[in-house]
Amino acid sequence: MTHDRWSSSDPELTNALRELYAAPADEQYWDSLEARIIAFVAAGQSDETESWWAAMADMARPGLAAAAMLIFAAGAALVHSRQLEVSNAYAAVINPAPPSVEAATTRSVATGDGDFAIHYIISR
Repeated sequence: MTHDRWSSSDPELTNALRELYAAPADEQYWDSLEARIIAFVAAGQSDETESWWAAMADMARPGLAAAAMLIFAAGAALVHSRQLEVSNAYAAVINPAPPSVEAATTRSVATGDGDFAIHYIISR
């Protein structure tokens, strides 16, 4: 550990900071500080201290509002998704994709009709 931070290269700055952060010399300051602390502690004992459930009660309304907004947004997304599914299904019925034509040479002669259907389904 170095002691460079305790040594000052600028004595004028050091003296100014010592004056600024020096403890008050007036005895009345300390007496008034003590009186303020005791008054604050006494006021805290007479009032009901705030418990964690009181703080939670204060957050109930904003929490419920945020939950309602979240439910609304999820509902809107669900409705939008359903509308897209319906419009895609409608478009598929109105404008069907052309059937894929498979060359006759790709079908093996050795496979039966049932084997061909399974092979066709698996290849998709």
